[in-house]
This record gives sequence, C-alpha cells and structure tokens, in this order.
Amino acid sequence: MGKRMGVAGMDAALLLHPRDVLYYAGTARPASLLVVGPVRSSGTGDGEFRGEAILFVRRGTRYVLQEAGVERVESMDGFSTIAGALGQTRPRGGVLGIEMDVTPGGLVRRLQGTLTAWELVDVSPHVLDQRAVKDQEGLAATRRASAAADAGHRRVPEVAGPGMSELELAAETERATRLAGHEGYQPLRYPEARGGGVLLMSGENLTVRGGHGLVVTGAGLSPATPYGPSRRLLREGDLVVLDTGTTCDGYTADESRTFVIGQATREQRALLRVARSAQEVVLELVRAGVSVAELYAAAESVVDEGAPPFFSSGTLALPGFVGHGIGLELDEPPVLWPRDESTLREGMVLAVEVEVSAPGRGWMAKLEDTVVVGSGGCECLTQAPRELVECWAV
Repeated sequence: MGKRMGVAGMDAALLLHPRDVLYYAGTARPASLLVVGPVRSSGTGDGEFRGEAILFVRRGTRYVLQEAGVERVESMDGFSTIAGALGQTRPRGGVLGIEMDVTPGGLVRRLQGTLTAWELVDVSPHVLDQRAVKDQEGLAATRRASAAADAGHRRVPEVAGPGMSELELAAETERATRLAGHEGYQPLRYPEARGGGVLLMSGENLTVRGGHGLVVTGAGLSPATPYGPSRRLLREGDLVVLDTGTTCDGYTADESRTFVIGQATREQRALLRVARSAQEVVLELVRAGVSVAELYAAAESVVDEGAPPFFSSGTLALPGFVGHGIGLELDEPPVLWPRDESTLREGMVLAVEVEVSAPGRGWMAKLEDTVVVGSGGCECLTQAPRELVECWAV
C-alpha cells in the first residue's frame, strides 16, 4: 500500500499517526515513518522528497517486514533513534514536518526537546491533500466496505419491529456488516471522536445531537458514550435512522437510510422525499472542478422549499453540511459546507450525507451514500434502497 510522499518546503517529515503511516508505509503496526529530504533541491517543482524513508518499529517487526512497502525498517528506541537518523543526513537540522492536528502536545514538547536543531511545522494539510485522491487499490477496498454497509441496511427490515430495542437492532445490523467483511472499527482523525460503527436512533432520539459531529447521533447507553443506539423500545409509527461506518482493508464507507416501523404516513414519506431530492441535486453536481460550497447551496435550496402541505417553506433544516471526504478515516476533508473553499478532484471519495430535520414534529430523515468523484459525474458505491422502507417484523 506504500505511497510516495510529496511535501514542499520541508527537509524531512516524521509521521506518528497510524493512518498516515499505513497510507505511506503499508502497515498499521506501532511504528513511525521518517522521510528525509532534500526537497528544496529536487529541481522538479513538484516538492517530492528525493531522499530516504525509514520505518521505525516499536513492536511487531516480524510482521512489519511482511507488510511494509518501505525498504528500510529499523527498531525504535524512543525519539533518540529518530534524532540519530536525522543527524546522519542533516547534522545542522532544518525544517521537520509533523502532524500537528493529531500529535499530542506532550509528544510535540518531547520532540522539540530532542530535536533542538529542527523547526517543527505542520505536515498534516499536505498529507491529507495527497490522501484525498484514491488510487485503484483504495477504491477497491472502499467498494468492499460499501458492500458491507449495504448488508447492514438490508438486515433492518428483516428483523425490526415493535418492542425491539434500538440496541438490539444495532447489534443485528453490526453482525451483518461484520459477516460481510467489516473490520469492526471506524477510524476517525478528530482526536476526541470515537466511532462505534453504528449510529441508530428512533422516535424522540431523532433530535439528539450527542456526538462530536454536526449530525443527529442518538442518545447512546450512558453519559460516557452519549451517542449511538439506546435501550429505547421501537414503537409502531416510529421513524428509524441507521448510519453505518464500515471498514475493509483500512478504507471506510459511510451509509445512512431511514426506515419506519409499520406503515409510513404521507407526512413521513414527504419528509424522506425532501431528503432524497436534496441528495439527488448534490449527486447530480458532483464532478471534478465543482466547488464544495456549490453543493451545499444546491441542497439548501431544496430543503428551504419544504414539502407543502405537510411542511411549509422554511420549516425544514439541514445540520449545516451535506457530507464529507472519506478514506482511511471517516472524517477526511473536504467538509461539504459553505465555509470550504476547495473544489472537487477526480478520484476523491465523498460521503454525501443529507439529513433533513422537521423540528416542529421532532422528526428527522436521512440519506447518505459513498461516492467516487469522476471527471463527468460521480459513481455511487453504496446500493441499499433509498426509499422510506417499512418494517413489519414481529
């Protein structure tokens, strides 16, 4: 899986974050990746490192040697090992890139104390920019993760019915995704976030925003984990939203669908139609070169119209975004909201996530799909039915 690193204006880069190490070195074992320049003298204008990559392994060297795409693999004995390697190539120091967004402050201070001749700068924007466009291997893994997500959503109408708890239904869907190959975790870059893989909410829990993201997350089981399924029992007429994050070979897929226990009302169907229309507008726009802000504006215009006579204009709302990038982590850039000034590139993978709330009714409907950005449009990888699915299991 190893990739070539390209970072402008730095003499070396040290990656400590496991997902970044996996991307460039092909292993998720406890290890740090040091890439030494020189970059400034490459002469190509592309800012690529022309030096050497060294993978310093803390544990599991035997397995790393089988997995890693880096030729030089060494054991690590603290940051002094890295300092020694840097000293051999650039004894006078220079500019060292580290992942400022995810490296704990204590580790940054230790690095500063050890590498006194080096100026530490943030390499994360460059790393995430490279990771944004997926290669064929990453896309193939994302397709497998999408199929696993579909398996979880197909399970809902088979088992959901009155009297079943949110927790029981979430367990059924997670079992289905695991049997379909989901690796059982949901990697997130945001340091305080925790991904359980399944967010499931119903009834009054459709208004609970308890997690670190903008979306409705459900009530959870305790104040220690205030998001995800609760022990609330499903009742006839409940709307149920399932949001799954699945991972295969390191790459993630994100999918959301809306269900109803028993027969759907015309009002409930109208709410889902708004969510679907808003998502379809976004999907029609997704292609290389389109601005991210344009996607949000298009969805917002649909939601603002409402769904008369059930929901008048201005009574429905988005949470402030309509999706995000996805890959080795669930929360990759770009964020599909008005504040993002970037444009889409071919090969990006997005979760187009449209959540429409009806505050006056205490309802929410949601559709989310994992898509690949192409030059002339997008390909949708998640394939579960996108209508409001009635659940009649007893």
